[in-house]
Amino acid sequence: MLRKLLQQAGCAQSTEELHDRMQDAFGGYSIRTTRRDLEALAAGPQFAKSAQGPNHKRRYWTSGRGSLDLSLTPAESMTLTAIFQHADRFGFRVKSEELIKLREYAESEVWARSPRNLIAEGRITSGTRFMVLEPGDYNPSHLTTIQEAMLGDESLEVVYRPRDAVGVETCSYRLKPLALSYQDSNIYLSAFVADEKWPEGMEPLAGTPRGKYSSNGRGQTCVLMLHRMVDVRSHWQKIPEPVGYDVNAMDVQKDLMTILGEGAIDLELRLSDNLRNRLSENPLNVDQVLASNGDEWRLKCQVHDSQGLRLFLLSNAADIQVIAPDYLREAMRNALNDAIEKYRAF
Repeated sequence: MLRKLLQQAGCAQSTEELHDRMQDAFGGYSIRTTRRDLEALAAGPQFAKSAQGPNHKRRYWTSGRGSLDLSLTPAESMTLTAIFQHADRFGFRVKSEELIKLREYAESEVWARSPRNLIAEGRITSGTRFMVLEPGDYNPSHLTTIQEAMLGDESLEVVYRPRDAVGVETCSYRLKPLALSYQDSNIYLSAFVADEKWPEGMEPLAGTPRGKYSSNGRGQTCVLMLHRMVDVRSHWQKIPEPVGYDVNAMDVQKDLMTILGEGAIDLELRLSDNLRNRLSENPLNVDQVLASNGDEWRLKCQVHDSQGLRLFLLSNAADIQVIAPDYLREAMRNALNDAIEKYRAF
């Protein structure tokens, strides 16, 4: 009840004010009990905290952690805590005050409503067996500016460090922000570029390949890396969104996820028994079919040929062999031969 009173108050409350309202709810009892309960709330996860008030002879209180108007079970709070930890691990830094309150609320509910403090004991954790790169170092204010522009349907001017642009430190784009993607260890912005400015004589020629994760040219959508943005500002120009824009469309996903080709491929793999066990429990795709073929296992499914697929195939090269399509089999063979040649040099 004290927690609820502090949450609803909106300003600092004295011990006496809180005690009067508690008596209204539960009948008469000693103010010493209210003081004791407030001290208990201020300890541990700090559900309450001391505050300044108009009467210096009285003690005042405000709501501390767990002050959001939510109701989560301990199990739900454990799940939410794991989600925050997983976001931290993959570079999605939680900095805003609102989300910090939400995170603290979940942790405090686990502490308050179970016999053990599983958070403090480290019993809720997040991990991956894959090597996770450190996140790109971006300016959090840039992300805030982008989010506000998207919410307000506004345009941006971005100073950017383009990749694979020899001799160019920065260029600038006037763009319409369209979608944010939090993937791997970085944050990516899908955008429509209305105009771009390059150092004199350095603008890429029309029709020539552009660097990955930079502009595809005026009047085109592209994907930019947040940590490569040097400056981000709102812009007065009203840039219309491309007609029919869909973040899941193939032309957008090609930039965002590095998808090769125009559609799904018919993938066939020969697997070791070890990898067959893994993929029987964690399928490569929902339509995957595993079948025994004598002393070996074959996997068939339809999947996009992407950077992610190729990294998976190479990381499991000792337990996997590409049977089809032929071009992908040849690409894997060439990549492995190149790796072997590098090791032969030593």
